[in-house]
Amino acid sequence: MPGIATLYTYPWDLQDEGIEQALDLIQEMGVLDVSVAVSYHVSTYFLPRNPKRKLYYGEDGALYFRPDASLYADTDLKPRISEVVTGPDYLSEMVERIRKRGLTFTAWIVYGYNHDLPTRFPDAAKQNVFGDRTLSQLSPASPSFRNYALALTRDIVQNYRPDDVHMESISYLPFTYGFRNPKVLVDIGAFDAYLMGLCFSRHSMAAAAERGVPAEDLRREIADYLIESLARRPDEASKREPTAEMVRSAFGGRLAPYVDALTETATSLFEDAAGIVREGSARASHNFPRPAHFVGLDTPRTLNCLGRVSIPSGTDEDPGPRLDGLREQLGAGRKMVVDIQPAQFESGEALRNRLGLLSAAGADGYVFYNYGLLRAEQLRWVEAARDVWS
Repeated sequence: MPGIATLYTYPWDLQDEGIEQALDLIQEMGVLDVSVAVSYHVSTYFLPRNPKRKLYYGEDGALYFRPDASLYADTDLKPRISEVVTGPDYLSEMVERIRKRGLTFTAWIVYGYNHDLPTRFPDAAKQNVFGDRTLSQLSPASPSFRNYALALTRDIVQNYRPDDVHMESISYLPFTYGFRNPKVLVDIGAFDAYLMGLCFSRHSMAAAAERGVPAEDLRREIADYLIESLARRPDEASKREPTAEMVRSAFGGRLAPYVDALTETATSLFEDAAGIVREGSARASHNFPRPAHFVGLDTPRTLNCLGRVSIPSGTDEDPGPRLDGLREQLGAGRKMVVDIQPAQFESGEALRNRLGLLSAAGADGYVFYNYGLLRAEQLRWVEAARDVWS
């Protein structure tokens, strides 16, 4: 059986180039699955091959389709529709043409990383220990965001029937995730940054209080600690990434129950959204989750929702032991695919060699990033290596 070969794409690139011309090239590359961003975050994109524009200034967070308003009755979040969406059939026409080629369609959904919705609906934003709202992140504890995330998933699954749904940022996110043109001139210790990234919105605190956690007392204790710690230069020990054990023992063990409450909050949302994907006969995919204390996703429960898991390519000369360890955690029946950025390789030969090592180590396939951001030469590197997975 052929291995998995997915290509990330942005809808504006397919539209600007012409969908049929783009699909001709994609099929020549040996790609079997086209992943289209249907909900995405802001970036500035340099597009070396785009015939209409070399720069695209993306929107703060937008949908790349016309939503079915009837599905969003339970949330007050009103999503922004991208300016590139030209009509009600914008996405459905792309999906139809992808399928006519015998290719499969992955809906690539970015959920909580969004600069638009937290700005317009601040009660749904993540909030730090000092009360500052994070206007690039939505809180998984917010009922509005939870209902929005489920409605968005249901909209895509019911109306576009994807083969796979790649679920991104449906979790808590780190402190600096989404900073724009940051003015940060001092070092921040890793543990301090971790604490700054914890959500203390009224919704997250209420979720913790329901589990018997004295959330307000903990918030004040952490705030007092950070006021002193952030004023000092971090030493070498404080620059190390906090471990689960460190979090368990912090603040006399009082932090751990709060982190557990956040984990239950985010994981249950992920499970509910993945359940909608499965009900629609699609497969849920996600990057291999970071440890639960960072993003609030319980690893075994998250993996149990997935049919496909993406892992980093890495630079190890023998990726076998690493992939064996990940495979053991995945369990049977789940595909392990490797995220590949051709632009990070110096030549097609180097790319091909890496793919060969990963295949020999047991990778089930590859996800290549990203169609519109690569030069034609780099796309041809992928094409020249297609026999690795086909």
